[in-house]
Amino acid sequence: AKPTNPRKAPKRSLEQQLSNYISYPEVLKESNREGVVVIQFEVSEDSRVQKLKVLSENEQLNASLLKQLTGRKLDVLPTDTNQMQTVRLRFQID
Repeated sequence: AKPTNPRKAPKRSLEQQLSNYISYPEVLKESNREGVVVIQFEVSEDSRVQKLKVLSENEQLNASLLKQLTGRKLDVLPTDTNQMQTVRLRFQID
């Protein structure tokens, strides 16, 4: 039997979805820096970012990303909820 309403895979990766929520951190603008930051988080059953950890030595950057991403809604498969996700975000100067 076929599932009546199969859930399709998200059209955009977690990296792409998260990138839409964040702005280039002021702390990096000041020093004209670019780089990659690794974040870990879970997606709640209502598809929101929770238990977010930013794996950076820069406390200002960590605080900025925590504020920008915690509670944001993501398009994920039900099987991806309540599991730790690890994502790399790249910051570039435009």
